[in-house]
Amino acid sequence: MSKEELPVEEVDSDSTEGVEETPEEPSVPLSQYEKIKDDHLRLAADFDNYKKRAEKEKENISSVTLAYFINALFPLIDNFEMAMSQDEISKETEAFNSLLQSILENLQLEEVGTVGESFDPSIHEAVEHTGEGDLQVVDAVLRKGYMFQGNLIRPSMVKVKSE
Repeated sequence: MSKEELPVEEVDSDSTEGVEETPEEPSVPLSQYEKIKDDHLRLAADFDNYKKRAEKEKENISSVTLAYFINALFPLIDNFEMAMSQDEISKETEAFNSLLQSILENLQLEEVGTVGESFDPSIHEAVEHTGEGDLQVVDAVLRKGYMFQGNLIRPSMVKVKSE
């Protein structure tokens, strides 16, 4: 028989009878694997810290921006307080003042400094001091102070009396 006459067996490429294929496992030393794992965990922690820091900065930026806006309103607030201390007040002035007060309440702005409380230099600005004694008390409030979200944005201007 010649080569051309020999029967040719077709081999099915899908069947691998008798031949076992072993998947090759990556051969990475354990110490290198531990280092890669450690680096990955550190990177994940750094990214999580970055996300938290960025979110906190966003909140701080909005708070600071709102505080600057409120700071720009202080001349208006002071003028309305002077207008409200007059003997005759128009209905329009009262309406605008109540609107302004409701806006300040919605912004969670807290007034600081009332007559009779003890003097605290961290929230009060003393412009006059009378009396001799150890106990310092606010005698008069000349200009109201304000706190916004627990931070002092304007100290109250007060007269202090020692008792």
